[in-house]
Amino acid sequence: MRNCIIDLLVFLAIGVTSALAQSEKPLPLHPFYAEQSQRWVVKFAPTSLIDPSNTIQFGVERLVGQHQSIQAEFGYGWQGMNLWDVSQRSRYTDMKIWRGRAEWRYYWRGGPVGSYIALEGLFKQTNAFENGTVGKGCDTGPCQYYQMYSAPISKRVWAGHLKFGRQFPLSRNNRFLGDFYGGLGIRWYDLDRSHVPDGLSFYDSYRTILLDPFSTPIRPTLSISYGIKFGYSF
Repeated sequence: MRNCIIDLLVFLAIGVTSALAQSEKPLPLHPFYAEQSQRWVVKFAPTSLIDPSNTIQFGVERLVGQHQSIQAEFGYGWQGMNLWDVSQRSRYTDMKIWRGRAEWRYYWRGGPVGSYIALEGLFKQTNAFENGTVGKGCDTGPCQYYQMYSAPISKRVWAGHLKFGRQFPLSRNNRFLGDFYGGLGIRWYDLDRSHVPDGLSFYDSYRTILLDPFSTPIRPTLSISYGIKFGYSF
């Protein structure tokens, strides 16, 4: 009889415990683990609007682990939105800019909020028409005649950077984020002026923008990458 009573009490205890476990609501996640559920961040780069080769630029970051993420950005700009072009009769017309970035990040304490180190690859292409005057037959003395031209030119830039940054919350739920970063790297250039006529070129009657977008060093140069972005995570 005693054994039957003990078995009954054990059965009732198991039943009550199971019922309580099913009815109990789960506790909210700690903020650190709640952040891990946010796997995507859509971003806008306002500093790209004031760049000498300015673009409207958006990016997407994808968290691929607790500490790592990949990010891609794309930007497009045109001459009418360039803040540095203050001339009425520019040496370059119909200028268009494409810019893309690919980035791998490592967050020290888990992302997408916190400090990180990143490797970035950059590609930028600038197309325009160059306007000028070229002298013909100038080899033996004064030029025999002058020819006005408007020819397509293109400049391509590749760069690699090592960056350090911090992504920080702008709202209590960590959905709105700010992303501040800076880094150094190397930049390569390629300029295509194959359609410009041969001869001695003159640009005195044309004004250029404050910073010439088609100036090209003859060798790779030091590159600086910095800026701030704003994003929304989900």
